[in-house]
Amino acid sequence: MTKTFKTISTLAMALFLAAGLLASPATAAKKDVTLVVTELPAQVRLIPGESIVLSLSTNVTTGYTWDTSVSGTKKAIKVNKGVYAAPSETGMVGVPGTTTWMITAKSVGTATVTVKTTSPGGQTSSDGKLKIIVMKK
Repeated sequence: MTKTFKTISTLAMALFLAAGLLASPATAAKKDVTLVVTELPAQVRLIPGESIVLSLSTNVTTGYTWDTSVSGTKKAIKVNKGVYAAPSETGMVGVPGTTTWMITAKSVGTATVTVKTTSPGGQTSSDGKLKIIVMKK
């Protein structure tokens, strides 16, 4: 009886472990992953509902500011206003932080986000482009 019990216990444990291993990829697949773009120019492909983050180094102590504009199929994406995050406690003056924009795919089309820098004197220059192709599901 003991040998039979051990065999059943071993089989039950093996089935339990196998079920756990089979369930793990499904659980991991549900985890949201965010693409972060940190260099321009770049190109990404999304489907409606997906989002990416555009994150660029920013040093507000210089007086320069970032701005974005959208061309192409403007309704294909939504670009949220850039949010500045100061660097973590470095204790140093003039250390750059990060400006981040969340970009969400809305409908099929191709849009280009142009990032522009404005100097303290008001001159504007184009610093890079992010081409976003929104495809059907």
